Amino acid sequence: MPDEKQKRGSFQAISLGLLTFVVTPVIALAIAIPFFFLGKISESFNPIVIIAEVFGLRELGGFFAAQFILILFLALLGDFGTAIISWFINRSRKLAAVTFVSALLFQIIAVAVVVPVTLNKSQGMMSAGIEREKAFEQYATIGDVGFEVQEPFSASREIDGKMVEVPLFKKLILVVPISVLRAGTYQVTASYSDNEFGGTAMKDVAQAFNVGSHTVRIEFLGHESSGAWGYPSPKSVGGRAQIQLSYLISRKALLDILKSDSAIDQKMLQRFMEDEGLDKGVKPNAVGNKFVGRKDVQF
Repeated sequence: MPDEKQKRGSFQAISLGLLTFVVTPVIALAIAIPFFFLGKISESFNPIVIIAEVFGLRELGGFFAAQFILILFLALLGDFGTAIISWFINRSRKLAAVTFVSALLFQIIAVAVVVPVTLNKSQGMMSAGIEREKAFEQYATIGDVGFEVQEPFSASREIDGKMVEVPLFKKLILVVPISVLRAGTYQVTASYSDNEFGGTAMKDVAQAFNVGSHTVRIEFLGHESSGAWGYPSPKSVGGRAQIQLSYLISRKALLDILKSDSAIDQKMLQRFMEDEGLDKGVKPNAVGNKFVGRKDVQF
């Protein structure tokens, strides 16, 4: 019964296409091992770098394109290797070709199923991460920022070709009200600039707050000014302040929060820990900051 035998042979050839999910990883591993050791010698032996150079791919988009080309090449090698196995079994080029096509189709189907699921899962994790970060913005709010000036003096300055005595102050103090809804340690970062003398370097103050209203005073001294060792009144020169509020949290506490979040995949968490060096333990005094709020003020 030649037809029956031919059908069995075709079915077997198609089924052998499933071997691509074994053959492709084996081939990829066999290719990756020498490149891994060569990569220790020079980055130029990295297959992605080689592909990028061959095809003239540049920047981040080129890097992803090179990765895609490498994956496609390995997939085709896996399909070709699967077809060779089919040929050894069936001794038929036609059935080997059938195996090659079926292996390719199986890979396409797998990608069509896995990619959307992975994207949905990644999107869910990303949304959960954004929500976690936004939660810190509810911890406290910045009120109406004011200023004080202290220790007045005057300095000569040329205006319209004439030397004029300009009133200045040796201290400029930004007064930052903060309403705290969650007790903890906060960091207030501030900078000041105006239309006359330019700006100052950033300054930050860390302070522990209980729930309630608090005020942080950030001093800028005369020698920190970019002009005349002092500050004119902010209202007279279009003074501007940039204020940022952060919540200080220990890396251990942050890691505990992440571990307790059921929305986070454990493998992704492990990868994050490895990338951040947290898999080797967390120092008790290691601290990170989380964005709470920002305010730009024009006096």
